[in-house]
Amino acid sequence: MTNRKNMGIIITLLLLINGLDLFYDNAPFIFSDESIILKNNDESEPSKIKLSNQGYINYNEQELFWFIHITDTQFVWSTNENIDNFNQLLNVTFKEINPLFIYNTGDLVDGNRGFQQNVDEWRLYKKSLEDNNMNSSIYIDLVGNHDVTLNPNFNYYLNYSMIGRNFNTLQYSFNKSFSFGNYAFIGLNTVKNSYNLIEFGWYGFLNTTELDWYEEELEKYRNFDRIFVFGHHSHNSPPPYLIISDLSSSGKTFFEINEEYNVFCYLSGHVHGNTFRKDSNLLMITTRNFDHNDGTYRIITLDHNQLSTSIEYVGKWPQTVITYPSSESSLIQGKSKIRVLSWDPLGINSVKWSIHSINNESQITNWEPLSNIDPNEPLWEGDLDVHLGGKFLLKIKVEGGSGVALKEIIFYSKNDRGFSFLLVFIVIIIALISISIVILNYSKIHILKFKIRRKAKLESEHNKIKGQITKLKSYDL
Repeated sequence: MTNRKNMGIIITLLLLINGLDLFYDNAPFIFSDESIILKNNDESEPSKIKLSNQGYINYNEQELFWFIHITDTQFVWSTNENIDNFNQLLNVTFKEINPLFIYNTGDLVDGNRGFQQNVDEWRLYKKSLEDNNMNSSIYIDLVGNHDVTLNPNFNYYLNYSMIGRNFNTLQYSFNKSFSFGNYAFIGLNTVKNSYNLIEFGWYGFLNTTELDWYEEELEKYRNFDRIFVFGHHSHNSPPPYLIISDLSSSGKTFFEINEEYNVFCYLSGHVHGNTFRKDSNLLMITTRNFDHNDGTYRIITLDHNQLSTSIEYVGKWPQTVITYPSSESSLIQGKSKIRVLSWDPLGINSVKWSIHSINNESQITNWEPLSNIDPNEPLWEGDLDVHLGGKFLLKIKVEGGSGVALKEIIFYSKNDRGFSFLLVFIVIIIALISISIVILNYSKIHILKFKIRRKAKLESEHNKIKGQITKLKSYDL
């Protein structure tokens, strides 16, 4: 009887764990999860991941690169349709967009809803990578909490994932240099090898060993133009969705290390929602689970060290990103450039721009065309001369062989607004001064006329009196 009662308690706890995980995986907007013990890379230099020559443009004044971020592919392996969408991303989408790389930030597999690892899922994952000729120079994957359930040694990740089987590590870094700058990409292990009921669904973790490795890598990249960091769990969000950080040997938390080394951007998943936030100087981006809407991914671009991003869906063309003005800083000051990346397997026919009111009720300018800088490149460019002051929508219309795509960003013309205000202020002051001068002159003229009339009147009266006196004198005689 006691054994049955204990078994019932165990089954109930397992159902609760699965129920919590189910809530998490289907939540439209959640933040952080759990972490893992790092298997440290013993190399003194960053991991040698060679990047290909794709995914960037360095032509005259155009200096930009782009890559794809995906995450939480855990539900892909449950249906053939999802598997087909993942294969299409690795094949058609990858070839068309031609990014520097695809970066997957974990939960590569589901792990039977968090109960145990399923080798069939791992085999399907590995097969998709191999069938589509992915390698560690163009496809990078991190470990997520679903990838380590009841597998404290990370054997499945190390044997089936791209980074695990090629580098036998859970944390690694690589860099890419162009003539226009140096850029670092660091992958962190934010999961841990065992969880209790609460931890599995809510927290990420970084221990001292992981943080020491992270700090050493950042020191190598201290003078780089931009540092991108990737992890499965979101960086920092309202509790309980956050990364729980130990202290590094230097006495710093994960968050303090990011601030000290001026980390530019942290990309993650786990929350099954698309978010874009900025805290101090750090951009924090999460992308939705890949299976959502038949294949969700994010294109990240860096144009003159300004970041832009666009959520896209597998097989839905054309696809486009407004790289400048950027998503990070959309302040337009006077004359500016518009730059747009656009792709369509059936070709791009035209890319146009227009300015609209912020409430989208009125179109302020006509649609103007952008020019393709080179038939072999996806970059379109044009001039934008902003004389308006305030807050507006910049809309981009892309017409391709597969259809039409519209994108928009909010932009501000701060300087113009300030100039307009100053101009109005100056005009008012000049008007007031002019009115004062006019009034003053009018007063002077009026006073002068009054004095002339008074003098004339006095002279008239004086002459009249003189006449009367003369008359009186004649009577006396």
